[in-house]
Amino acid sequence: MKHILPVTDCTDIAAAELHGTLVTNLDELGSDRDVAVSPAAEVKEFSVKNWNFVARLLAESYNPVNLTILAVVNAVDSSLDSRARIAVKLKNWLQLVWANTGVFSSLIEDFGIDEIVETNPTWLKGTDFVSFGWKYIHAPIAAKFATTWNIEDIREKDFSLDRLVKLKYELGEIVHIDNFWNMKIAYHDDNFKASEGDVFEISLNGKPITRAIYSKSMKELEEWVVTIYKWSSMWLMELACVRQLNYSDIIWAEIGDVITINRK
Repeated sequence: MKHILPVTDCTDIAAAELHGTLVTNLDELGSDRDVAVSPAAEVKEFSVKNWNFVARLLAESYNPVNLTILAVVNAVDSSLDSRARIAVKLKNWLQLVWANTGVFSSLIEDFGIDEIVETNPTWLKGTDFVSFGWKYIHAPIAAKFATTWNIEDIREKDFSLDRLVKLKYELGEIVHIDNFWNMKIAYHDDNFKASEGDVFEISLNGKPITRAIYSKSMKELEEWVVTIYKWSSMWLMELACVRQLNYSDIIWAEIGDVITINRK
């Protein structure tokens, strides 16, 4: 079974519309290969670094040979110089369809590009621009790519890697805040050495805000204790307050802020 995974910050009725559009395009293609549309992964509005994190995380849960990820997201920087619709097959066979926003930077860095092309540029720029291009252009591209598994079927022209938008995380940058207000931090756990119970001073954007206890399991700690620990997926650290549901709001932390961890 093949899958199309939409990643989108359009989380109202547009998410359902995107799902329906993909299903309809797959039906119209009449493919004899089974392709299913997965539930859309919701991401933070206008946050390319959050999109990049979510795409990289979810790719671990699928067989890359059977997956096409479609990013439908609204970038703050929509420079005409870099604007393009592109598609990639990675060296692990994972397929990606998106506008040139940097949303798949981690996947590209980790697995490498096998093929990259520019796809349909219709209604992308200037007076020809049309809103909801994802509905009329991106969705049909993703459906065809997932069905034929041939990047030549969606190629309009070559795409130069010099134009590819890339992003890097700053050390300690918050890349995701989950629904328990726990903060995922771009701090490679291989570089973090600590023992159970060690105490660290935590700063937010350079300003000291609290102390945190290192623990391998926050469930072993009492309520309201601030803790840091190695996250179970990827290579991130996590900052949280045990069973305090609005902790990131309490410390005024947002995606893109930088957490510094210093040993006491």
